[in-house]
Amino acid sequence: MIKLFYLLLFIPVYAFSQHKISYKVYYDQNMEKNGLKIRVDYTAKSPSETSLFYYRNENWGEKDLFKSVVLSKEDNSGISFETQPENDEIKVRHPNSRKISFVYRIRQDFKDPDPRIFNRPRVSNRFFHVMGKNLFIVPKSFTEMPDNQKFEFNIEWIGFPKDFKLHNTFASQPGKQKIKTVLWEGFYNSLFVGGDYRIYDFKIHDKPVYFAVRDQWINGFSDDFLVSNLKKAVQSQRDFWKDYDQDYFTVIMSPTASQKDSLFKGYSTTGSAIKNAFMIQGTNNPFNNKNSYFYLLHHELMHEWIGNRIQNKHEELNYWFSEGFTDYYTYKNRLRIKDISHDEWLQSFNEEIIKSHWKNPQRNLVNYKIKDEFWKSRNAEKVPYRRGAIFAFWLDNQILIKSGYKKSLDNLMQELLKVCTEKKLKFTDELFLELVQKYLDKDISYFFQKHILNGEDIDLVNEKWINGFRFQITDGIPKLQADASSEGKYIL
Repeated sequence: MIKLFYLLLFIPVYAFSQHKISYKVYYDQNMEKNGLKIRVDYTAKSPSETSLFYYRNENWGEKDLFKSVVLSKEDNSGISFETQPENDEIKVRHPNSRKISFVYRIRQDFKDPDPRIFNRPRVSNRFFHVMGKNLFIVPKSFTEMPDNQKFEFNIEWIGFPKDFKLHNTFASQPGKQKIKTVLWEGFYNSLFVGGDYRIYDFKIHDKPVYFAVRDQWINGFSDDFLVSNLKKAVQSQRDFWKDYDQDYFTVIMSPTASQKDSLFKGYSTTGSAIKNAFMIQGTNNPFNNKNSYFYLLHHELMHEWIGNRIQNKHEELNYWFSEGFTDYYTYKNRLRIKDISHDEWLQSFNEEIIKSHWKNPQRNLVNYKIKDEFWKSRNAEKVPYRRGAIFAFWLDNQILIKSGYKKSLDNLMQELLKVCTEKKLKFTDELFLELVQKYLDKDISYFFQKHILNGEDIDLVNEKWINGFRFQITDGIPKLQADASSEGKYIL
């Protein structure tokens, strides 16, 4: 009985050890040459002379990322490595043991500045900017476990000077970190930065929000402008969702290329929602565009709910919702908080959504083909954004009319969030249509099949709209007309 007791006591501790891994990240005065030095320590299930580790060779449009990894004999006495980039795999040969320790380095493999590169590791003497998936190597076994399996990732940052700021999507200015999260949507869906970043913070309902930015942005992009508008956007979106539970959130803004003259023509920027955060990257030059920044800010923040909390079950097949409805609320919420005037909202929605959609030669692409074409064609990529936004506008109007201006799409979205989080469901077309039927007292499956899945244009001119809204055709393109009285009905 005593032996059995000790065995039962040992099993959970032993099992959990397979879900823990530790890293030490070392500062180097010449990181540009030597890279970020990282030591990994892991205890395996059983002794072995060979262990398999995972490193992602392709990530968010970047290929051949193994070029960023350095595995040297100088750092690893008595250990040898065999890399297989095509399998995202590193084979480590080491002394026979359960405990495995080795050192690798992450080094930048391209020359700055390059405004076309967003997601490759950036490592210089002044700063680093690396996605979690391309900073930390994990045992291959981690990638073969269920997606909801939680792991413990321990990180110690060693030797970094006080003026070399450390910040990531899990903590700000950490010395040691213990991160308990899932792999794909947690630890690997993250960003780690350090160096000459300036870090600001504020609170919403006593929950901290951080903003990390580097470089001196020009054309009106002062730190005060960036932080104040971030605070306004975060406050408005949390108020909309009535959701103030997030314990940590950060926005990280980094330039891909900085130039005070017009060497880099135009303004190129991108944003990505990640774990507890979103990151902004773009050119910093005289073409910096405030309207583009506002759009990116509100769009990416909305993904914290539409896309992260309300997750697609079928990814690209559901982009009409996750991207289209996010785009719709990017415009509506800016009008709600008076970030733009009614006239500005009307002009933007007509030009950037309706007109852009009608001028897209692929606007009638059937939904299943979006999955095949999304990452290949710019026109195909934009279809779910605009088609979904137009559908959201139509549905918002139908709920307003049906309820006598007592309810709107806002209520449906808030209920959808509650259903998905409380019941731990992922978003599907069927779930959405069930909720719509509750608000409209009718089944819109035929309308949905025709216009969202098959891609036929909605006859905007002949549909019903709230008082003050109407459409007319101008040069073959529908155009929304709105009188001054419509705003009060539209924004409940």
